[in-house]
Amino acid sequence: MTGKLEREVAGEYNTFRVYLYMLRMKKARTREVQRSLGFSSPRLAAHHLEKLNELGLVEKENFHYLVVPRSFGVLRLFFVFERWILPKSFFLVIIFLAMTVSTYILRAQHPYLLMVLPLSLIGLAISIYLTVQFYRLLPKT
Repeated sequence: MTGKLEREVAGEYNTFRVYLYMLRMKKARTREVQRSLGFSSPRLAAHHLEKLNELGLVEKENFHYLVVPRSFGVLRLFFVFERWILPKSFFLVIIFLAMTVSTYILRAQHPYLLMVLPLSLIGLAISIYLTVQFYRLLPKT
């Protein structure tokens, strides 16, 4: 099933954009999707929503579509939290930032921490770079 999701959704730019939008909004109508993503007609948004419905990624309830969160394709590199889609590498940024700040603050008390400071700065720079690169993988919604 995961291979089919990767082909049918992650491989289709606009369908994937609709799914990302639904992950953020949790619930939306066809016209909301059309306006937010700049589709030329509500029919185009409905086509992508119905495709997601057939694949079990959204459920239709009256006039609304409700998202069914799944992790497949590039989405395996992300956590979905409320309206935020965060790369897993973002947590490395937080860890290396805390390490860098605490090393800098404590350097006067423990001079040997000056050896750790360059390593924490390098880790911070690399994790920021990776996080930005992961964000660039996602299409604009």
